[in-house]
Amino acid sequence: MTEKIKLPKDDVVFKNLFSSKENKDLIKELLEAILERKINTIEVNKEVETSIMHVEEKYGRIDLQAIINKETIVIIEMQKEDRGDIDKRAIYYAGKVIGSSLERGEAYREMKEVVVICILNYEMTGRKEYITEGVIVENKYRKYIVIDGVKYYFIELPKYRKEVKEPRNKLEEWLAFIDYERKEVLEMAVKNNELVKKAKFTYEYLTGDEAQKRLQYLREKAERDEAAAKYYGIEIGKRETAIEMLKNNINRQLIIKCTGLSEKELDKIAEAM
Repeated sequence: MTEKIKLPKDDVVFKNLFSSKENKDLIKELLEAILERKINTIEVNKEVETSIMHVEEKYGRIDLQAIINKETIVIIEMQKEDRGDIDKRAIYYAGKVIGSSLERGEAYREMKEVVVICILNYEMTGRKEYITEGVIVENKYRKYIVIDGVKYYFIELPKYRKEVKEPRNKLEEWLAFIDYERKEVLEMAVKNNELVKKAKFTYEYLTGDEAQKRLQYLREKAERDEAAAKYYGIEIGKRETAIEMLKNNINRQLIIKCTGLSEKELDKIAEAM
């Protein structure tokens, strides 16, 4: 059953709320609170497509992506339900972004840092803390970071609700808003933080009667897009493979053999290129 009112942790609401130019100050403070670093510049891009994923879900779409201080790419993924794959998704999204962050001819040292933030409406880890920061460390000396340049944050809202009775810092104020489950905690956050107050006002406007119809349309469109992507995913995969092979001047008969495309289909792809 579709929810009557979408909460800020709904991915459609979250994207529309935090990705607009007018609300850059909101996403800026939220990211500063999570990452514990000063942000001087921020560029936000919503609905970043990552193309083919895996057999069950062939179409990937990052909820929100931002570039901060011109040197770090931040991915934010919202998940209301446990699909059992958020760890794999996080790794996949980071890999796709890393792979596309370098222009042809650029050195590896030019690669931007990548941070993946997953806000979850369910419990994922066995840890007591509601926020987990992950990096790649050496197995024996866990404090020694082997690869610096990729970070993962997992924020578990149910644990946040258990632990935080009143917001103690900006992160907990923002989580009170995103979670939107406890009125008294949210009101404390609104009282203490002007930007959270602005976010709540914007959210209420965004989810008004007419806007709610628009949000419902966006939700249904997203579901239709995902269903279509699952249906056409195999053909999309074949097309992308063929394009890459054509770019690398692979023998046409080998391309046909590997992809299962017909000669006519391959001709159409080559013409489109």
